[in-house]
Amino acid sequence: MKPFFVGLAVSSFALAAPAMAQDESTAGGKFVAGAIVGVDSVETEIDGFSSSDEDVMFGLTAGYDYETASGLVVGVEAEYTDSSLGISVTDIDVEGDRASLNAGRDLYVGGRLGFRPGKNGLLYVKAGYTNASIEVEYDDGTGEVATSTDFDGFRIGAGGEIDLGSNYAVRLEYRYSDYGSPALFGFDTGVNVSRNQGILTLLGKF
Repeated sequence: MKPFFVGLAVSSFALAAPAMAQDESTAGGKFVAGAIVGVDSVETEIDGFSSSDEDVMFGLTAGYDYETASGLVVGVEAEYTDSSLGISVTDIDVEGDRASLNAGRDLYVGGRLGFRPGKNGLLYVKAGYTNASIEVEYDDGTGEVATSTDFDGFRIGAGGEIDLGSNYAVRLEYRYSDYGSPALFGFDTGVNVSRNQGILTLLGKF
């Protein structure tokens, strides 16, 4: 799955080439907002052993970009995403019981720095803070108990963006998030958690 993410990032750079040059200047500030869909791969590692699971992710993003006359773009952004990723096991304590662990919402806030290789294309890197949650459920056949917890991390990423006219754009991006070894219900799990994501975003610009 990781080669897919790398390929996606490389493709985004290629797509951002100046294929449809616009006559008007793109300098100035704009608010941006859009819908996100992509692939979410969560990796866990303990004592040198690792495993990963992949599924679909989706969400919303909003931010503000300012572009100089020379084509340098500086921006801030925030995201709310969720994932359908989850695992479930049965017969843990008693026959017929079930426990599930699901990826919950993921919040992100950070900055972008990019440049335009042409009027309609943008290449950028990003970095910021992320806060993810997990949801835990257990059902022993007589009743269900559910709870959730969240943990902090950092995110870095890179991508490309193509303007579809002056008010819309499409963005391809790869990003990596690292949460270290999060505590679960007050106890250090000793499990290192990270995620790789490849996303497609359709943006509106105001």
